[in-house]
Amino acid sequence: MQSNELSAPLAWALAYFMLGLLSRQLDGALYGSGHVWLPAGITVAALWLLPTARWFALLVLLIAAQVVLGAIAHRELWRVLLLAFNETLIAAIAVGMLRGRSRAMSGPAFVRDLLSVAVAASLTSGLLAALWLQATQRVPLVPALRMSALSELVGILVMTPPLVFCTRAARAHPEGIARTEFAVGLGSLLGMLASVYVAFNGDLDRKVLDVNFGTTYVPLLFLALVTVAWGARSGAWSVLLLSVIAMAYDMLGRGPFAQLVQLHASNALLELQVYLGMAALLALLIGAFKTRRERIHEEVGAWKSQVALSLAASRQVAYIFDVESCRFAWHGDVLAVLGAPAHCLQELEQVLALVSPLDQARLRQRWMQEDDAPHATQMLVRLQDGSTVLDRSRPLPRGRDGRPRVAGVWQMEPAD
Repeated sequence: MQSNELSAPLAWALAYFMLGLLSRQLDGALYGSGHVWLPAGITVAALWLLPTARWFALLVLLIAAQVVLGAIAHRELWRVLLLAFNETLIAAIAVGMLRGRSRAMSGPAFVRDLLSVAVAASLTSGLLAALWLQATQRVPLVPALRMSALSELVGILVMTPPLVFCTRAARAHPEGIARTEFAVGLGSLLGMLASVYVAFNGDLDRKVLDVNFGTTYVPLLFLALVTVAWGARSGAWSVLLLSVIAMAYDMLGRGPFAQLVQLHASNALLELQVYLGMAALLALLIGAFKTRRERIHEEVGAWKSQVALSLAASRQVAYIFDVESCRFAWHGDVLAVLGAPAHCLQELEQVLALVSPLDQARLRQRWMQEDDAPHATQMLVRLQDGSTVLDRSRPLPRGRDGRPRVAGVWQMEPAD
């Protein structure tokens, strides 16, 4: 295999190794079993983005990175290999089955595909690992399954989207952000960081607001605003930032989830995993629908541009005439075809002023007649400057508002 074909798998394996060190460092001494296994997201993202021809090299290098992490933690080689093959191969099977039918990069389809891969891979891998721990170390099945599956599931939801959204094919970031949206997004990001500090910085929220856990919801509000203002990519990276900060505070034994351990009131590890998982899903869903709406607007804009070019090439303009308000909505290069801008031809009288007095009455009658009245498909109209246009129009079916409308096209006829 050529060196350039190994460069991408090597980069992914290095990222896996670095995030493995970070995840284990953020474990601290409080739990010792891992809050969120971020490298699981690296595995899914690499499989998602690389062609299948490079999967063999990728899987070998990822397993090698896991072996090195196990050696640093002074774990037995055969146990590390067993868990590495379990996690890596299950993720490859899940992504491979998905790629057989689709591989979305953004929008609601990406959320659907990512959730199917994340749930299938984390549950299967977690179940196999829990069964092994139960058979060899007599660890209870349900707690081991819950710990392993949620750690991998949240790692995939937190880590995979920001990496996938950085690709050009994802189109998960707006092409241009207005000044107001940029200001809202920046203020929301700063608000998220400030609210995380208040929620996780010891007893500050209790001293200021007399609450213990209520302030943990505030960062989610700002996270949603960041996603709405800046798009799915920024929302995904904000989730990753929130996760690292929350895990760091928890590692230090500070914040509401760490206090649960002291109170013996709940499973603090599960609480933190659910919190970060919900934050990731919130940003994913908001970003998906925002991306979908922006893509629809882009397609509509491209369609309007193509229609305008087609009308201009054939020296035509299209219009919608509202019979009740006697107002026009024009489409196409009205200035080039009729010699007046569209905003100067919105009223019926303004349009009739372009028409020869001999044709004004019958043109007015043509537009103002009832829906069920006989209506000629086309009509030649002489203008004030001596040119001639061919009007093709028909009454439109009444919509939900019940207003009668006429749709038509004016085409300039060549001089005789």
